[in-house]
Amino acid sequence: MWEESRMRLLFVVATVVALLPAFPASASEQEIRNNIALGALSFADTCARCHQIDGYGEERLYPSLHSPQLLQDRSLLIQTILNGRNGHQGKGEGEGTTLMPSLSFLSDAEIVAIIAFITNSWGGEVLVVSEQEVKAARAAMGPGKRGSRAE
Repeated sequence: MWEESRMRLLFVVATVVALLPAFPASASEQEIRNNIALGALSFADTCARCHQIDGYGEERLYPSLHSPQLLQDRSLLIQTILNGRNGHQGKGEGEGTTLMPSLSFLSDAEIVAIIAFITNSWGGEVLVVSEQEVKAARAAMGPGKRGSRAE
């Protein structure tokens, strides 16, 4: 089943890359295409089990990534991926507790790519985040919490 989902994601990636919109001048079109493709693969490997292949998650367990507040906030995206999140969904106390683990083990390039993929797929336009922004956020985490494969 997981392999079938991954194949569907690869098809979606190919379609998305073929239909990419115009990009900000700060990054070349090819760099952005490459980031979206890497982001799709990284998302499939790291994020899709919880957030699902379509980014809608599972009600009460894993939140949807189709949130404009999330997809337009570069700092929130970076911090969420690096530090994880926890909180409550639902009205009852203790009901719908969610927990996203820290993904600080991902390289800066993978984090940039995942952000490009999810913002392109569900945010309407690509949010271009630089590896330097991720490095700075990682440095602010303090020693012992950085954990990148690329360090």
